[in-house]
Amino acid sequence: MQSVGELFTSKISRGIEFYFSWLDATAEKDFASAFDIPESDMPVIAVLNPGKRKRFLLHEGAIDAAAITTTLEKILGGDARFKTIKGNKMPELVSMYPTE
Repeated sequence: MQSVGELFTSKISRGIEFYFSWLDATAEKDFASAFDIPESDMPVIAVLNPGKRKRFLLHEGAIDAAAITTTLEKILGGDARFKTIKGNKMPELVSMYPTE
């Protein structure tokens, strides 16, 4: 993921910025449910657009640098078809750290 991230670091201040993270869907079931992915299909890569209209795109293909690069290039080229998150609201992430 690091090498893919380095390829897509915006060179201009107005460009699209990608941030990479991973999610344990077994620990974050409510959050993962927003993407409507059956557990049997995991692991998957979901690209989230958390802007005003919450949308996502599921990566299709192998989980390797070349295939992920193709998906991100598709997004940058305007050819990606995002799906809207139901209710336009993301569930809260479960905190691993107790608050005091």
